[in-house]
Amino acid sequence: MNMEILWTYLAPYFLADVNELRYIQCFRPCFKGDQQVLLEEGRMLIEYVTMNAIAIRKILKKYDKVHGSVNGEHFRSKMRAEHIELLQSPWLIELGAFYLNFRGLDAGECAECSAQFSFHFDETKSALIMSLPGSIKLEHDLTCSICLDTVFNPYALSCGHLFCKSCACSAASVMISEGLKAASEDAKCPVCREAGVYGNSVHMSVLNLLLKKRCKEYWEERLGAERDEMLKQSKEYWDRQTKYMIGY
Repeated sequence: MNMEILWTYLAPYFLADVNELRYIQCFRPCFKGDQQVLLEEGRMLIEYVTMNAIAIRKILKKYDKVHGSVNGEHFRSKMRAEHIELLQSPWLIELGAFYLNFRGLDAGECAECSAQFSFHFDETKSALIMSLPGSIKLEHDLTCSICLDTVFNPYALSCGHLFCKSCACSAASVMISEGLKAASEDAKCPVCREAGVYGNSVHMSVLNLLLKKRCKEYWEERLGAERDEMLKQSKEYWDRQTKYMIGY
């Protein structure tokens, strides 16, 4: 079985799981005011994601062992390159942040979501750490690659990379008030240089809430700086428009 056949068999499962993660957006309207139900739904979604991701890893490893090939490992590499491997998905970061937010834990505490996995926010490393069965530990770096600080008002581009909104807008040459949807199709991700990744960017609102709770002083400082930058951009824009209209 070659790589193309392997992809045909397994890709639909990955894509279906990624779409399933979008269910997180329906949490609030579906379960208004019921915190326990929200926690249970969050736990079930995280468990669903991790079980599927670990199962796929085992299948690919077994495939390589049985057939004496490296196609399984190549398939995993293809997943990472196309940003559809579940355990690297920004949606998993949102689910982890969601669970930590609703558990109401203090900084440094670990959310034992179940006997199978746990989440921990490490403020000193600016990372969301997930522990899985089989001694698997995933560390999602929450550092913006542009300002090199903890992401503020974070957005995930369709390539999977996280940035502060203001940093991403600067990279895409659009005003903060315009938002990333206004970016050109030719605008590229500052990290992987993939084009057309801004139009389907996702606001990581749950992660933003976690950072607001855990890094209060930093968050307030960045909020003030973003507002100042928006006012500056707005003033410069209207100055240019005025000069254009009156001809000097």
